[in-house]
Amino acid sequence: MEFKYIAILVALLLLVFLLYKEIKRPNKARLFWRILANIIAVGCFVLLIVPIKYETHLQQRADEIILLTQGTHPDSVASLKGKKYVLSSIDLKNIKATSIPDLSYFLKTNLNIRKLNIYGYGLNAVKLEKLKGYQVKFHPSANPNGIIAANWQEKLKATDVLAVQGNYQNTSKQTIKLLLKGLGKTIDSTIIEGKSNKAFSFKTTPKQSGKAIYQLIALQKNDTLSKEPIPIQVGDQPAMKVLILASFPDFEYKFLKNWLYENHYPLAFRSQISKNKFASDFLNIDSVNLNQINASTLKKFDILIIDEDELAAINPNERISINVAVNNGMGLLIRVSGPKALTPLSGRFTRFESPVLKDKPLNLSLTEDHFKFKPLPIEQALFLKSGEHDQSIITDAGGKTLVNSSISGAGKIMVSTPSSTYNWLLSGQKTDYATYWSKLLSSAAKKRSEILSVNILPQFPTVNQKTRIITDLATSGKMPALKIDDVALSPRQNMELPFQWDAFYWPQQAGWTNLQVNQSIESVYIYEKTDWQTLKNQQTLNDTHQFVRNMRTAENNTALKDVFVEEEISIWWFFAGFLLAAAFLWYEARILAV
Repeated sequence: MEFKYIAILVALLLLVFLLYKEIKRPNKARLFWRILANIIAVGCFVLLIVPIKYETHLQQRADEIILLTQGTHPDSVASLKGKKYVLSSIDLKNIKATSIPDLSYFLKTNLNIRKLNIYGYGLNAVKLEKLKGYQVKFHPSANPNGIIAANWQEKLKATDVLAVQGNYQNTSKQTIKLLLKGLGKTIDSTIIEGKSNKAFSFKTTPKQSGKAIYQLIALQKNDTLSKEPIPIQVGDQPAMKVLILASFPDFEYKFLKNWLYENHYPLAFRSQISKNKFASDFLNIDSVNLNQINASTLKKFDILIIDEDELAAINPNERISINVAVNNGMGLLIRVSGPKALTPLSGRFTRFESPVLKDKPLNLSLTEDHFKFKPLPIEQALFLKSGEHDQSIITDAGGKTLVNSSISGAGKIMVSTPSSTYNWLLSGQKTDYATYWSKLLSSAAKKRSEILSVNILPQFPTVNQKTRIITDLATSGKMPALKIDDVALSPRQNMELPFQWDAFYWPQQAGWTNLQVNQSIESVYIYEKTDWQTLKNQQTLNDTHQFVRNMRTAENNTALKDVFVEEEISIWWFFAGFLLAAAFLWYEARILAV
């Protein structure tokens, strides 16, 4: 039996009991009013539990509907006349609307609908794609308050810098403190002023290896507005084999050699003592013969670091071997210190001198990553000109290039002008030193071909939401075996890119999970539904605005028709009736009956 029938039956029994007590009461004064008050009180109480609904009809265009999405404010749609619809995946409180499990299916089964009036933050790009050919009028909600853009490297190598960047949209008048927290301590923070949209950038070097979850926290006084997870994976330093050939062991080489050793780089170091006499060190690597540099020797290394004086001093056959090794994929980093090129290899990059500003430190930044280093207390007069086929790696505050690179065959040649980066270590700036040399080594070193790559869509895979897994294999062979959460997936092959496969999955639990692709294991982080909600809302808002701007569908004028809408009588009327009847019965029993 339905609950409403049980409630009505219980109320009738209660009413019979109350009427019996009233009739049997010795004092018969105001009996009619007491009976009426009891009937009203019990009736209104029942109607509080079981509201009265009725159907009415409104004039609405036959070919359009009102679609409510996430972020719809009740006040903005309260006065709308017409039947309202909402996707079943969206929870809108205090708004009465007909639920639609699937918008695409609903539109296909209602072919007369040609126009949608969308309220709220709108629809994501996947749903909007299915609205092509329809007229869409967008009534957006106010911009959401919080982090509306964020980006970071999900996978890092040891000594890499984690950079968390994005935008915070503060729609309130109060100041907000945004901080990055990891491993139980606050790493960095910034202030977001009221009524502002501010870019933020946090940087840190993770000290641990493996998986970790940092947090981006927004505070307003003592209130926590949001706490967003930032999952990362720090891998072990790859065995990048480094060969250094030095004309003499200066401080730059000494500190670099120690840093490479401490970070487990296999390193062979040769410095010239006198003509044709060398001193060699082998750290984290077996010894090799470095008296004569040839093709077989260079094949054992991923990158060669050499100063221009040593490059000019070695014999022509050794320079030819270096050039061949670079064309075959080895990286070459040349340290230059003079305005004139001494060899053809280093002469591929044009140099120029600029007046030195006395007592002014050198402010460097990564050209591609926009990472700004701490000031370097050296005077720099030598700079490089970037050609059409060059890629600038390091620049100063004025945009002048200090480290430049160029592709040569399958390898890369890089030229560096700073001579005393070890001053960062002397001043305690270990992170800047590590970032500088990690970038140079990774940019110049021999690239290893990955067996596979995995891409997860959307950016934030969420519990119980559709997730697409894309894998690129080294070859376009047989179908890969995909498994996640011990669930075997059925991949489909890309007809245009036969080495690419994808599959769909609906995650069941938040947190880290393992994706198995053939014999390889990839760690994937699944987010809670509430994670990064403001960013998702802003992205949906942007997608819908862009979709509407790109529309070219003409407006149609369609005749109005009657649309039946289910309405509900406000329960406040029944609450008021119950309150008045109960108050009369109390007053009559306590005051009038005396």
